[in-house]
Amino acid sequence: MFGLSVALSTPFSQGGAIDKQLVVSHSKKVLQNGANSITLFGTTGEGTSLSQTEKLKILRTLIKENILASQIIVAVMTSSLQDVVSQCIEYHELGVRRVLLAPPFFFKDLSFDGLLNWYSAVFLALRPLEIQFILYNIPQLTMVPIEPKLISALQGQFGSEMVFGVKDSTGNLKGTLEFLKNKDLMVAVGDERTLADAMCHGASGAICGMSNIFPNELAEIINTKTHNPMINKMTNLIVKAPVTAGVKALLAIKTNENRWLNVRSPLNPSPDAQQLLLKNAL
Repeated sequence: MFGLSVALSTPFSQGGAIDKQLVVSHSKKVLQNGANSITLFGTTGEGTSLSQTEKLKILRTLIKENILASQIIVAVMTSSLQDVVSQCIEYHELGVRRVLLAPPFFFKDLSFDGLLNWYSAVFLALRPLEIQFILYNIPQLTMVPIEPKLISALQGQFGSEMVFGVKDSTGNLKGTLEFLKNKDLMVAVGDERTLADAMCHGASGAICGMSNIFPNELAEIINTKTHNPMINKMTNLIVKAPVTAGVKALLAIKTNENRWLNVRSPLNPSPDAQQLLLKNAL
């Protein structure tokens, strides 16, 4: 059982600096209210808009504030093989043992062999560190789908301890079920609306953005394998507009903390109309 990992939103000041106080308090709050772990620097966390120096500062701050490294997953999203390796080493030195790894996304229409060679080179370089990798399948953003046969090939080379899992953020239950045919693979869902059905078919949990706002409710879906109509309704509203800013808007409304409205360029804050829609729905 993997449970619930919150795809943590990154709070910013109006000037664009990371709000360390808020990231610490928010991390502790979700971990105390249903979450098993937090996933930093992913899509919801605006990870591609953060520098590596900033990421390491956040990570050190959280660990200094008594959040266990075992409760932290870090997302690595870069097309440079060398950058993947160096970032993973830096995270490993701070005690983090699980990495959510996106595919190389700049070049499109990558061949199976091209992807296999890229991942194989990463895993070969990092094999001595015993990191557990969760492959990040979000082709609507990367335009590079992760196929079950790629994971099987990598597990054949490096084992299921290293090629540990997949986060399927497609929202396509049929595709999730294909991953679930691999009994040596941890399958985490990224779309809250398919979570209950996926759990009924053997999924292990979720890494999702809405758990920033509703960690207890998402944990309950995982544990009971039943739909939550409110979560489905709110998710349907969120996906109608830019999702990352929408999650932050909903978090701002729920916590009455307007600092959550701040996003980093190139994103724009949630429009007033979307905020009003979310507020009324909530």
